[in-house]
Amino acid sequence: SLASCTAESSDPVDNSSSTYFLERTYGARSVTYEENNSDNLNLNDLPAISLKEADEILSNLRKHTNAKEEHNILAADKTLLKVITSQTINGKYTFTIQLNLTGYADGDLYYNGYNAECSSSLMKWYVKGFSLASDNSEGNFIFQSESYIYMKVADNGIKYMQIPVSIRGTYNPKSHDASFTYKL
Repeated sequence: SLASCTAESSDPVDNSSSTYFLERTYGARSVTYEENNSDNLNLNDLPAISLKEADEILSNLRKHTNAKEEHNILAADKTLLKVITSQTINGKYTFTIQLNLTGYADGDLYYNGYNAECSSSLMKWYVKGFSLASDNSEGNFIFQSESYIYMKVADNGIKYMQIPVSIRGTYNPKSHDASFTYKL
């Protein structure tokens, strides 16, 4: 007797040499890129990197390899604050978040926008914005957001990959301590 079988398109064997690994491991997805996009991301500026390079970068980011944190509070006056916190991973990739806040004497804190940037020329970081809420117990404020890292990957042509990143941080207006973590 003779038997045959077929592989489904989601079978890893069919996708072993493609971006399937990034999709499965990091939740990445291939996206189309239009130069007139609404997010003002110029992905054409990104250099094309190999799948191996993309995996190495994302692996270091996921593991927070050799993470170093810094934070700084700039006050234009007693009410206008810029809470700046950054993380440098593996001495190569620095992610900086600047929250623009207005503080009031009664302890209320209002969010007035943000700046977010990544120091690496190998990727772009897009942050949708932040929510800010009091933790109601220790006087800390919690900020969080969903964001994406974009990479230009050379894999049988050029593919733009979008990798989701969740951000969560805290700011204590009394001690001016600030930090953030992320998960990808």
